[in-house]
Amino acid sequence: MKKFIITLFLVLGILSHSKAQENHRERIQAYKTAYITQELDLSAQEAEKFWPIYNDYEKKMFSAKILKVREEREKIAQQGGLDNLTDKQAKEALNHLFQNEKDQLKIKEALYKELDGVLSPVKLLKLHKAESDFNKKLLSEFRKNRGQNR
Repeated sequence: MKKFIITLFLVLGILSHSKAQENHRERIQAYKTAYITQELDLSAQEAEKFWPIYNDYEKKMFSAKILKVREEREKIAQQGGLDNLTDKQAKEALNHLFQNEKDQLKIKEALYKELDGVLSPVKLLKLHKAESDFNKKLLSEFRKNRGQNR
């Protein structure tokens, strides 16, 4: 019975942690949406066309940036970690990482081609800047909060 209660608390803790991470991601996404909308000064017509395209782009980039990199890290860990890779395994891992970066660039290029005509070239440049600025602000906030939690 005691083991069951401990297991139950562990499972509930893990579930609440994953729910908190999901809520955190959703909150960040909401801030990003508001930030980009404000920085681009999107009209209602532009926003209606822009957001479905951009949300699809975000899903593809999440897969390339997070999921594929996570897979590569797990593969390296299964092979005993970085220090235990053979030269052949290390070259293969590097090739996968480089290909992933190329894929990310292709995804970004496809976004800009798809948005051509939806947004002006100036707004496309503003999008690029807004994404960069948002990421810098997010990193700055993360560092600030991390420093306060120590």
